[in-house]
Parts: sequence; C-alpha cells; structure tokens
Amino acid sequence: MKLLIDTNVIIQLEDAKEIKAQFADLQRKCQEHGISVFVHEASLEDIERDPDKDRRRVTLSKVKKFRQLKGVHVPSEGELARLYGKLPKPNDVCDAKMLHAVADGVVELFVTEDDGIHRRAKAAGLSEQVLTVADAVAWLKQAYEPDQVFLPSVEYAKAYNIDFKDEIFDDLAADYVGFREVWVPKCKEEHRDCWVIKDGGKLAGIVIRKDETHAAAGTQYAAAKILKICTFKVAQGHRGQKLGEQLLKQVLWHCQRNDYDLTYVTAFPKQEGLIRLLEEYGFEKTKTLAKGELVFEKPMGSGPLAAGTDKLKTVKKNYPRFSDDAAVSKFVVPIQPGYHRKLFPEATAPTTGSTGAPGGKPGNTIKKVYICHAPTNAMQPGDLLFFYMTKSPSYGSQSMTSVGVVESVRWTLDVNEVRKWTAKRSVFSDAELAHWVAGSRPLKVIDFLLIGHVEPTVPLTDLLGYGVLPSWPQSINKIPESAYTKLKPLLKLGFKF
Repeated sequence: MKLLIDTNVIIQLEDAKEIKAQFADLQRKCQEHGISVFVHEASLEDIERDPDKDRRRVTLSKVKKFRQLKGVHVPSEGELARLYGKLPKPNDVCDAKMLHAVADGVVELFVTEDDGIHRRAKAAGLSEQVLTVADAVAWLKQAYEPDQVFLPSVEYAKAYNIDFKDEIFDDLAADYVGFREVWVPKCKEEHRDCWVIKDGGKLAGIVIRKDETHAAAGTQYAAAKILKICTFKVAQGHRGQKLGEQLLKQVLWHCQRNDYDLTYVTAFPKQEGLIRLLEEYGFEKTKTLAKGELVFEKPMGSGPLAAGTDKLKTVKKNYPRFSDDAAVSKFVVPIQPGYHRKLFPEATAPTTGSTGAPGGKPGNTIKKVYICHAPTNAMQPGDLLFFYMTKSPSYGSQSMTSVGVVESVRWTLDVNEVRKWTAKRSVFSDAELAHWVAGSRPLKVIDFLLIGHVEPTVPLTDLLGYGVLPSWPQSINKIPESAYTKLKPLLKLGFKF
C-alpha cells in the first residue's frame, strides 16, 4: 500500500498540537504495518513559491524526510481543470496533480486536512480514497489492530447528567462568551435532551438538542415542528472514527420517526469536517449570523418519494427517506450472523423504545460496505437492499432485519483495490479482506447507506410465502415487484414511505 501525504499536514505541525500528535501516530503506524508514505514533487514546487525564506527552508527540511513521487505523468492544466475543477492559482494546480496521482493509481490513498481538496475529491468521485489524518489513523487501527478498535454506541442523557468541565467543551467555551457561566446552567435548568458517545468515562461525542418554534428559530424554512441541534461535537482524539456520522444519523432518524418538519444547526466556517458531513445529507446553508456562524437547515418530509433522474442523489438529499417506486430495483441479501453482527452491531436485540428515547438501541454509521462473491450485476446506485440474516441463536434469526440503499458496486481481484475502496467504512481487518480476495472469483464490493432496521423483523415464512426469497436463500436475489408490494406493509422502519 502506498499513501500520499499533503505537505499542508506537515506544515501545520508547528501550530496544531492535535494534528501533530495524530500525525506522529500515523507515521508510526505506517512504519509498523509496512505502508509506504510519499510526498508529491508538485508540493515541493508549491513550497518553493513561499516568499518567507526561513519558513521555506524549515518546511522543505521536514518534507524532504519523506520519499518523493518524481516525474509522475500528469495531464495538461486544461485537462486537470476539467477533471478536478477550476484552477485559478498555482497551489490549486498542485492540489489537482496530487488528486490525479490517486485517480491514476500511483498511490492508493491521499491524506490531507485541506477542505478544498476534500471537496474536489468528492466532485471527482475520489472521496473514499482521500482521508484526513484522523481518518487514516482510524483506518490503520481497524485494518491492522482490530482488537483495539473502539466500538462506540449512542446513549440518551439529560444535560444535568453531563460534566461540562470535560475538555470536549473547551473549543465551545472559547468561541462563545459566557458558555459555561450562562449557557450551561440554562441547559441544565431546562433538562435539555442529549445524545452522548463515551469512551470509558470520557465524552467522545455529544449532541444537545431542543424543540423550537419557527418564530424562535428564525429559519428560512417555515415549519411547525423544528429540532434545533444546539451542540454537535466530537472530541479531537476520536475524530476519524465516524462518530459525527453516527450522531448525525441519530438526529435524522429521530426527526424522521417523530414527524419533525425541519432540523437545523449552526457552525463556524472553520468547522470544515462538520460542514462537509451536513451537506452530504441534505443540509443547506441558508444564512450567516452576526458572529459569522453559518446556519444549515434540513427540511424533513414523509410519504412516497419519487426516484427522479438520479436515484442516489434523491436519497442523500432526503435521507433517511428513500424511493421505492418501480424505477428502483430491490434485492434481498443473505448475510451470516457473524458478519451481520459486525455490519449491524446495533441490530442484535429488540428495543423497548423508539430510537433516541430511553431504552432505544445504540446507533451506528450511515455509510457501510458489504463484501461478497455474488454473481449478480444488476445493481445500480439508488437501488434497495434488504438484509436477511441466516439461522442464528440471536435475535433476528432467519428474518429480514435491515434496509440499505446502494451507493456503488465494484468488482476486483486485487486486495489493494479492496483496501482503498473500503478504507473509510470497512468493519473488517486487513487479514479478512485478503482472505476474501484470495481465489479466482472476483470480489463484489457494495457501498451502501443504512436506512434503518425492521422492527419487528420479517420472518422466513413470510418471505417465502410472498415470493421475496427463493426456496433456500444462498445468494443475492432480485425481489419481484409483485412480491415487494406484499412485503412493504411488513417493513416497520418507524416512518412512512
């Protein structure tokens, strides 16, 4: 495996202590696990343009400690602009050249803290291979140190249960005058609802929420029932572990299941990772407040949703709602209990309350990957997946448990391709990935979005009786539309679709 590192990460080492600690961890783990780390020669050209001679000398001394990609073929600037967006400045050309090294297979993964590069990567279809430092460290832990992986869950709490002296709140205290003196006591007095993720006794992530009227919220979208996300925070040491995605899923599932018309949150421009996450799932920037905060709103809806010309785009804008009209194909996916526990760790026992309420099951990430050797090649982005767990002594045995929407489907016989495709979302170790690739049959890698878990699950007898499954489910099968019409009333996801 070859990993390209942006020199912006190295340059930030002097000023960003957390980045420095994470970067040191990244360097060490790459050395331990045989990952080759490179810098691109275009980065050196960018540094040479720095007019500050002393800073330029120091930066070059740091960068030159790494192996360099030299003489890499790149297209013309015109072609780079077509592939990766407008390139008005020389440093934009440098960014495009580095992205092209990823696209051209020169390296498998690219690590950068640059928000502009992440946005270019998304537009170019390379976002799964472009990681933050925290993403890269989390990937290395999952791939090579699976026994040490932190397995988080979302818990319900009240504001008066929270220790607001925890360091997770230090940034908020710095950004908001009177945070601990005025705002925190108000949250406690009002018994505001929270979702928290803990690692031991420390907070790894937190959301504080409250209901608001449109008059109080002042949102662009008029709505009868509004949820304000007052605080959305992931601790520095836990970034890269998809806790933000996990908390956002908790928010959106709660809103959808409890008939909210709108949810919104404010963020400062410096919160680049959070903003990218919000925009990924349909939040729109609607205005800027006096102190420079940006307001992001997401209208919620209910009822049938037309697939439109881009089925996947429709789902992402309306998540967790999805389209199931005739333009959308439906597939049943048999999954063994062991893999089911890894892919859906939160769907192992029945709940006693709705998601997000006391007694609700812990959350998990939205983006997931399913790996198999199934021969079907009929899946398209936006199609539906219905996961059927085979026989197990646990809850959900021989029943349909979960629903997802296809993001992409790819095939390979190359373990390095599997690694780079799954770096951001795999729950499997590197050894497991290598085992699956071994052999002559191409491996199918299905990226999908988790929509929800069916409660109660749909038993095998109903699935057979309605023609959803063949007599003995052993591989992925397309569900006939007539069978889906009978299945749909049994899919209790907590909201209308």
